[in-house]
Amino acid sequence: MKQVLKLIIIVLICIPVFAYSQTNNNYITVGYSSICCGPPSEKPVTDFVKNFEEQNKLKPFEIFVEGGLGKEGEYAFYIGTDNLDVKLLESFWNGIKVVVSNQNKQRSEHHDGYVNLDDKLATNSTMKSKKLQLITL
Repeated sequence: MKQVLKLIIIVLICIPVFAYSQTNNNYITVGYSSICCGPPSEKPVTDFVKNFEEQNKLKPFEIFVEGGLGKEGEYAFYIGTDNLDVKLLESFWNGIKVVVSNQNKQRSEHHDGYVNLDDKLATNSTMKSKKLQLITL
């Protein structure tokens, strides 16, 4: 009986944590694929995100990472955008497009993987079906 009571208490504590752990409703998806030797570095994108936060005096973005998307370490970032107004969202979106495009142009053709930017925002309901880990930059 004590074990059942402990289990119920644990469940009641964990449900709100999992149900409300994602505070954003919209996310930009940046995926990292591989060709032969692992995915490219996330550094250009993470540096852009940090700089954008600092330049616009924003709270840190809510960023989740989804790993295990392939045999060579492919993964994806989901960057929460709800703290941005329309103008900042457009600026952020255009900036990240440039960073991704430049990184793909500079890749080694037969060695490095690609950075992929989804053209639509992922929603919170889409995110709940994924196994994600919150990260901080």
